[in-house]
Amino acid sequence: MQNLLYRWLLAVGLGHVLLGVILAFTAQLPIAAPYFQYLYASVGASQAPTAEYHSLLTTMVRLFGPTVASWGLLFSLLVHLYRQHGHALIKPALFAALLLWCVLDSVISAYYGILAHTYLNTLAALSIALPLLALHPLTKAQAG
Repeated sequence: MQNLLYRWLLAVGLGHVLLGVILAFTAQLPIAAPYFQYLYASVGASQAPTAEYHSLLTTMVRLFGPTVASWGLLFSLLVHLYRQHGHALIKPALFAALLLWCVLDSVISAYYGILAHTYLNTLAALSIALPLLALHPLTKAQAG
């Protein structure tokens, strides 16, 4: 069971790396249009945004990609270090970062009416927190 939890958490981290790369390189492509339409509708845009506004938002999403990717990489590395070596501060630090991200992102998203983000944040946080809570470091016998 521990190996499954470990693999799940690594998959979540590496999935964030992939998502970050996708955001960075596809936000300006037509495939992202439905997401931007959702964002515009959520903030109450009654008319089509200007090209300048759309360009600014696209740039912001593209800039967000490396942040998501780097978080995923750091998360994966910390999960690996915790599993292999059991450093006592890793798990609380991951929970603090998870809580900080989830609360801030959800509050900001809710403030702007982007409720899908708040629901996704809750699902993402639970899909990370519950397996992380149950994850234990390898014992010396398992590691050897």
